[in-house]
Amino acid sequence: MSAISRVHFKARDSARRLGLGEGDAVVVGVSGGPDSTCLLDVLEEVRGRHGLDFAICAAHLIHDFRGKEKYDDAQFVRDLCERRGLELTVDEVDVEAYQRDNGVSSFEQAARDLRYGFLGRVATTVGARFVAVAHTADDLAETVLLHMARGSGIHGLRGMDEVGAWPYPIGQDAPRLWRPLLGVRRADTVGYCTEQGIGYRDDSTNYMEDFARNRVRMNLMPALAESLNPRVVDALGRLARTSSIQLDFLEACAEEQWGTVAPEPPAPDGVLRLRRAKLAHLHPALQALVLRRAWISASGDSKRLTEGHIRQMALIASGNASGRSVILPGGYVAQANGNWLGIFPGDAADDCPYPVSFGEFRLTMPWGPIAVAVTKRGGWEVAAQSVKLRAGETLDTGDAMRTYLSASALAAGAIVRTWRPGDRIQPLGMSGHRKLQDLFTDRRVPREWRSRVPLVVTPAGVAWAVGVQIADWAAVKRSPDGATEAVLVEFRLDPAHAAGE
Repeated sequence: MSAISRVHFKARDSARRLGLGEGDAVVVGVSGGPDSTCLLDVLEEVRGRHGLDFAICAAHLIHDFRGKEKYDDAQFVRDLCERRGLELTVDEVDVEAYQRDNGVSSFEQAARDLRYGFLGRVATTVGARFVAVAHTADDLAETVLLHMARGSGIHGLRGMDEVGAWPYPIGQDAPRLWRPLLGVRRADTVGYCTEQGIGYRDDSTNYMEDFARNRVRMNLMPALAESLNPRVVDALGRLARTSSIQLDFLEACAEEQWGTVAPEPPAPDGVLRLRRAKLAHLHPALQALVLRRAWISASGDSKRLTEGHIRQMALIASGNASGRSVILPGGYVAQANGNWLGIFPGDAADDCPYPVSFGEFRLTMPWGPIAVAVTKRGGWEVAAQSVKLRAGETLDTGDAMRTYLSASALAAGAIVRTWRPGDRIQPLGMSGHRKLQDLFTDRRVPREWRSRVPLVVTPAGVAWAVGVQIADWAAVKRSPDGATEAVLVEFRLDPAHAAGE
């Protein structure tokens, strides 16, 4: 069978399964490469030959760093669509600026975000129910392999579906993502273009080994085919299909449990609450799916949540302690409080000045030749500076997150951690100690904040409840002779942590 026949049959059958017909519009993402050029041509063929009267709207995004080459690609797509009388939308975006503004470290991920954002906008504008992209069986195999290498769960093994939900939140009228060529090989799309006499563009970035997918395609897949299984693409495709079937069943089971675990939709402030007891009694497989669904319900996003995030949420949900939290992608937080596990935007539940952190870390001190020591952990950037206070110089820094502590009080070192039941402090000016819990109440520290207040703790006890109170024994005692040794400690939010790096 020729490449034309293989591609045509697969695309035709896929279009029929989709139920395309009169009044439907399909946005086709066209880069100008052989896969997308083949896709555009075969959809035109299928539409004309089989009476599937749907409209085709092409879309091309200029979004990489190749200089003139990327504009030549855009002109190629313009010419291609003009000859066929097809509607075309072209836009240009700056991927590197998007990375900087949104804290996205991967160029590939940033480009994907922008590409799907563009295709979604085009679909909304033209009223298309479907967006067709040119992923092939090779793309599916590479995706599964990448997900396996990254330790993905069953969602990663699923890889791609022929028809799936839109991968980014764009509202209730989001289009469906359609992959008509998922059953054909990349060699078939090249063969199709050659046999049809259709030109296409060859993207030079496809040969850059800076990108993980290129390394998989050029190095790993050929090595697996040669050393293990010549039909490794087919094998990984079968794995994806099996995983998809099993996942469909598990998701149906999770759907049955959803109403008992999450009795209400997200509140107006964005907080979604889950019953911890109900969640803890689910089988781990269903627990993970319910937590993933909760994340999507709260954030509207199905991406960036990892198996590690899910494990951490399950851990704090099943424990006995309240106040434990997990930082999630996009500035979201999961926090266990009483009988509930809440998932919410970091700024939704309150205006707490403290990041949601957990664990503890040692504070680097400015001893010896180091005048200023900076520690970055748990969402904090803590600066400790050795200073000499002149006689009469005020100890009031004017900032609750910045204070002077006695150098001798910190001489044995200090850690930073959060409140534990039974913690006590000797408030400034007092001889006795008080429970921190009572001090928080007196100082009107909101209950939701208390598990997030960092404490500077030495072997002698709590030296400073940051932003609340320093201990009398750790306070600077003025020297009657003039200059006094002290340490100026300042807590600030870590910019890298806030950006999600």
